[in-house]
Amino acid sequence: MISSVSLTEQHNVQQILALDARYNNNRNTAPHIKTLYMRRRSQLLREKSDRDKYFQLRAKLLSSKYPSVLTPSDYRSSSRTGSQHSRTCSMDSLDLILPAAGAGTPQTGRRKVRGHLPPNRGSTADKDSYAFTDMPHIFDQHSKAVRLVRFAHNSCSLLACCSDDFTISLSSLAPYAVKCVLVGHTGPVRDMDWSIDNSSLLSASVDGTARLWSCDSGTCIRTVTSSHPLTAVRFQPMNNNVCVAGDEEGILRGYNLSTGKPLSGSRERVSNSLTCLEFGPNSSILWASNNKGQIFSVSVNMLTCQLKRLKVTSVPGGGSVVSLAVRAGHPSPLLLASSTSDLIFMFNIHKDGLLLVRKCSAKLNGLPIRSVFCPIATAQRGAFIVTGCADGSVLVFDMEKGKAVNKLQGHSCPVYGVCLSYDESILISSDSAGTVIVWRKR
Repeated sequence: MISSVSLTEQHNVQQILALDARYNNNRNTAPHIKTLYMRRRSQLLREKSDRDKYFQLRAKLLSSKYPSVLTPSDYRSSSRTGSQHSRTCSMDSLDLILPAAGAGTPQTGRRKVRGHLPPNRGSTADKDSYAFTDMPHIFDQHSKAVRLVRFAHNSCSLLACCSDDFTISLSSLAPYAVKCVLVGHTGPVRDMDWSIDNSSLLSASVDGTARLWSCDSGTCIRTVTSSHPLTAVRFQPMNNNVCVAGDEEGILRGYNLSTGKPLSGSRERVSNSLTCLEFGPNSSILWASNNKGQIFSVSVNMLTCQLKRLKVTSVPGGGSVVSLAVRAGHPSPLLLASSTSDLIFMFNIHKDGLLLVRKCSAKLNGLPIRSVFCPIATAQRGAFIVTGCADGSVLVFDMEKGKAVNKLQGHSCPVYGVCLSYDESILISSDSAGTVIVWRKR
């Protein structure tokens, strides 16, 4: 179990940013003023000249205004100038559960880990590789929780966010601007997926519809209707004219997006309420999870989209599986699953079955908090993940070595969604209040 980790002075900056975010919503200013304020704060904290003096003065002002709320850790700052040092920061929001080193049997109360991870080809997981200390922009176009954020394929500048306020937004990161807001759903949007050429976006809502949107015009091209609330949807990777959607009754169904009609023979009842869908690397296996802590493998015929349930894996601890992520790895692909039982699991994918590799605990508090793979690191050096937490932090974690690489603090409420650009230069996080933060490496 990891109880603490030595972090660099960047966390002094993040503590201040977290404090600002906590009180930012209480300021009686226009939304664009709040955003400009946070950007200016980030810029000031990168200038080392008067940083210590600024920290001390700011601490006095805040302690006089919020004496009953602030604690010394909220405004602790560096007292040494011109030198690099570290301090201990509590990391009890993420505890790794592993067998004892060199032991033939697991420790009492701990599960023996099976399977294997890709070899770690780097000497260390440098903290600088995930030092997302720059906060260049904050999006606040949504009025309710943003559950999912996704970059377009192979893009660092086009971002989609789906929200409980019934809308999806498309935003540009070069320059920072909201391109359009997709309006049409009459219930919270639970899932979305980019087409292979990024020209369209597919969304699923509890209003019982899946909608196909044009990313250029922002209009709805096609609406697919289900008799039950839809919770997950995916394009068929080899044919974006076909999609697979899952609903709260545990039914998977394929649809023709040209007509909006269900495909004949493309229906499979899995079990309980479906929560997530994710295609495997070969596109012929679809992974589906439900609210009972189960992950199913489903075969998908590439021509007819006929569905057939194969195997089921129950995750330890039960709870609802709230996110799935698949990443190609060596010698076998990996699947990442987050559960409301405060556990994150990593599996090796062997054909149509799963083999547990690692599991760790995180402060999820039963919330639908997602985790994702770091695309480059997982393919080259080992298994790295990013996850949100109920305490408002974002964690970058090395699953193989069992240690946190970075802890980002900028949200004032639980972080639901996270995603990384394909080159790992940008990290996006979203929270239960609808705030979306852009993090960049310095």
